[in-house]
This record gives sequence, C-alpha cells and structure tokens, in this order.
Amino acid sequence: MTVSKEIKIEPYAHADETIEKTAEGILYKVFQTPYRLFFAGVLAGILIGIGYWLAYATGSSFYPARYLLENGYLVKKSVIELLSPSGINMANAVKYGINNVTLAKLIIGAVFPIGLIAILIGGAELWTSNPQLVTYGYARKKFGLNGLLYNWLIVYAGNLAGGIFLAFMATFGSAYLLKHPFVDTVLGFAFHKVEGSPWNLFWAAIGCNFLVNLAVWLWLKSKNKDIAGQTIVIWFPIFAFVAIGFEHAIANMFAIPAGIFASAAKFQYYGISFSEFFFKNLLYVTFGNLIGAFVFIALLYLYLGYNKGSEYGEITPSELLSIFINVAIVAGLILLVVNVIIPGAIAAVVEKALGLSVGAKLSNPWVALVPGIVVILYDFIVPIVAYKLLKPFEA
Repeated sequence: MTVSKEIKIEPYAHADETIEKTAEGILYKVFQTPYRLFFAGVLAGILIGIGYWLAYATGSSFYPARYLLENGYLVKKSVIELLSPSGINMANAVKYGINNVTLAKLIIGAVFPIGLIAILIGGAELWTSNPQLVTYGYARKKFGLNGLLYNWLIVYAGNLAGGIFLAFMATFGSAYLLKHPFVDTVLGFAFHKVEGSPWNLFWAAIGCNFLVNLAVWLWLKSKNKDIAGQTIVIWFPIFAFVAIGFEHAIANMFAIPAGIFASAAKFQYYGISFSEFFFKNLLYVTFGNLIGAFVFIALLYLYLGYNKGSEYGEITPSELLSIFINVAIVAGLILLVVNVIIPGAIAAVVEKALGLSVGAKLSNPWVALVPGIVVILYDFIVPIVAYKLLKPFEA
C-alpha cells in the first residue's frame, strides 16, 4: 500500500523573507520630506560621479584615442596614429582592435564601484536601485503608486543635479579632467554615449541595471554588520557592468555633462549638446534601466518568493501583471516625461536662445554651463511640486 505525503512547497531561496524585511525597511524612502529626499539624491549623484572621475584618473593612459582641435573642429585620432604617423596600417589597427582598451576597461571597472558601495553602506538615494527597492514596498502594499512616484521623481531629479554639479567641479572647477589623457577619455565616453542607436542603448541599459540590482539584492541578503562582505558582493556585479560597457543613467548624468563642459573649457567648442544628452541617451537608458531592475530582479523575485508555500501568501500572475502595468508603464512613462522630456525640452530652448548648437565655436566657454544650470533649477522645483501633487503621506 502506498502512503501519500503532502509535499510543502518552499519559497525559493527564502526570497519572500528578504522582500518582507526590505518592504518594511525602505519606508523612509517614501515617508520623507521632499528636500531631504532630494539632497540624498544629490549625494548619490555625486558619489556615482566620483566613481567615474576616479575611473578616468586611473585608466585614461590606456584609452586608445586622443582629441585635437584641427581647423576649428574637434578631431579624434588613434594613439597608434599619433605615435607612428607613417608605416602603420591604420585600417587593420582599427579593424582588429590593436590598442589597450581592454586594459582601460579593467582599470575603470575595478575602481568605479566605490560609488555604489558608499551609497548602499553609507546611505544615499540612487534612482537606479529604487525600481527594485521601492517596488517591494509598493507590491507589499506599504504605500500606493503615489508614494513610489514621489520617491522616483525626486530622487532622479537629485541624482541629475548632483551629476551635473560634479561635472562642473571636474572641468570648469578643478580643471583636473581638462588635461591629456583625461580629457580624451572624458570626450570619448561622452561622444560614444550620444552616438549609440536607441535599440542598442536600451538593451545595454537593461544589462547594466540587472547587474546593479543583482548587487543590491546580494547586499540585501548579506549580513548587516559585515561591511567587508557587503563590499565584496557589491563590487563584483558593478565591476562587470562597467567593464562590459553597459549604460547607467545616473553615471551618464556625470559622464555626458563632463564631456559637454570639457569640450567647452578645453577647446572652446560645443561638441555635445544637452538636448542630445537627454534625447539621444538618457531617454532610452532610463527606461532600459527601469526594465533591467524591475522586470529581471524585482518582479522575478516576487514571483519566485511568494508561492503557495510562503507564509505571507501567494502572489498570482494576475497580480504580477497589475504591478507590471502600474510600475513599468504608468510610473515609468510619468518619470520619463517629468525627469527627461521636460528638462530636455527646456535645455533645448535655452541652447537655441544662446546659439549653442553642436559644433559651435565659443568665444566665452562659460556659456556652456547655462543649460545645465537651468536644468538644475528645474530639478530643484520638482520635489515641492511632487509633494503637493502626489500627497505621498496620504493613503
């Protein structure tokens, strides 16, 4: 005679427990006054930018190109060409990647994670981690969609203000990134980021924030007081995304404005515009980052963790679909309009009024700062407007 046994289905890797603790632990991200949230975002934007600045400072000697001003135009030249102008088959050098770019990627990837390590362990608000963290609170009904949007809109605005400020500090301020080979790496990265196709940028952004939020998930699973262990689990995925060359919206808030400012300060040349920054990079990268974090980490672990064996109850596919529509589509589109499209349009109007078109020669390089300053002023208004309209402290 066969005796049947009821098999208890366990939540996968106890993901439900991790999410429940996180949903309770992140309430301060929503139930927070607007400008405290904003300046926590500014801090995160600066910290991520510091990671890029350090990467430029340590890896630029191996960047395989240099930028020169020839006949009034900014020209990119291979290091091989500059060192050996004759007798070198440049076509083959470019075709087969005969340069030190992989060594540059190794160094840049190795030092960049300092930003996220400082943010997660020290405390600051990084938007690219919040499509995971804040989603857990929303999915577990700790607050409504208005609370999620309140966090997203303000933190993103703060990140952008912090990134632009640090870009000014690295170029017009300290001038540290205006010398060769640093300026070449700054310009090379910035030009590359606004020259990619929307399709490529979107998928590179998905890959990036999948890895960033994998680091965040591992950090959530690690022991709270084990600072060394937390540092290690954060470092590896961030090293991977940077070395691969994926796209991170908040990192780009430093990298591309730094390219705009460096071109103006070093060469009196408007090589990249703020409208390009918003509409040729940030628009696609932001949405890709959202999908990478929300779909491939947050939604997946909600599905894996809350099965029939979870003491917190099962999350059904229909509930997951509802969460997807509200977070990825509704909140995602609002974020893009408020934080990318509107400031991008404002920057474009300012640039047109000042005659700042791509390729313009600048008699006064400081005028290149004006669109960035106007964008920061707009970002500074976002917190109070979001607070008044979204009423996050109400059910």
